[in-house]
Amino acid sequence: MNTEPMNTEPLISLIRKYGLSQHQAQILSSVEPAIYMGLEQAGKGDVGQSRIGGTPDLPPSMGWPRSQYGGEYLCFILQINFAQLPRFTDSPFPSQGMLYLFVGEGEDSAEQILLWQGDDSLQPDSLQPDSVQPLEQPSWEEMATDWYEGLVPHTLSFDLLPDIPRWATDDFNALCTNFDISEEPLDDMARELSRNYVGKLLGHVAGIGHDPRSAAYVVREVNPQWLYDYEKRKTLDMRNAQRWCNLLSVNSSKAGDLWFGDAGYLQVLVHESDLPGMNLSRAYINLESS
Repeated sequence: MNTEPMNTEPLISLIRKYGLSQHQAQILSSVEPAIYMGLEQAGKGDVGQSRIGGTPDLPPSMGWPRSQYGGEYLCFILQINFAQLPRFTDSPFPSQGMLYLFVGEGEDSAEQILLWQGDDSLQPDSLQPDSVQPLEQPSWEEMATDWYEGLVPHTLSFDLLPDIPRWATDDFNALCTNFDISEEPLDDMARELSRNYVGKLLGHVAGIGHDPRSAAYVVREVNPQWLYDYEKRKTLDMRNAQRWCNLLSVNSSKAGDLWFGDAGYLQVLVHESDLPGMNLSRAYINLESS
């Protein structure tokens, strides 16, 4: 398997820009590889192309997913063709197949993230005619929400880059505390690193006021009824939450007319033991918005 080196130069340039050169070694030691997703040309592109918006190219074995609560159709957000991703050492992603993300109305359901690993390559130039078919979208009256009705289709590109800890997570707080790094420039640097992208695969989680891994741990491994019961959560060993990681993050995008709440973002968290085999059965869907 041919692998690509991770380009650290953009991050090193930002470290200098934000006056954190004295902490460069510590910041670089905290990085995790991330595949950043960029919006390319508007339009759906070819069948099997990684894209955001439009209609999904689903195999015949998959129907359009429905909400587990009311039975309405979920809204399609994006599809990622694994064959188009950068390859790197220890990448958990298979060499072929497709990842699909759908959303409902404020619900957390593992059925929103779908995986297909067929025998045929999903490269657009080698598709088998019957392997993947574009579907006709259900009417918006049948959808779980019309919030994403204006989503503008774009093809996606991918860049392998180092990702640093994000604000309001335990990793971010530890980096600032252990090495006496100011929060504001570190947070600004992380935001600028992501500025030209609509999201990422892997990399660090992010939070608004709290570390989302704690919620994933409580809901998926302990008791979903304890999500907001902070007295009971105090009895838990929250170090177990560190074993949850980011599979996929998607940001609000003006260019794509994509909005998660008030310009927030959506994260798909998975347990680290589920990542190598791409087991998505207990994925935790987390929408963050200020």
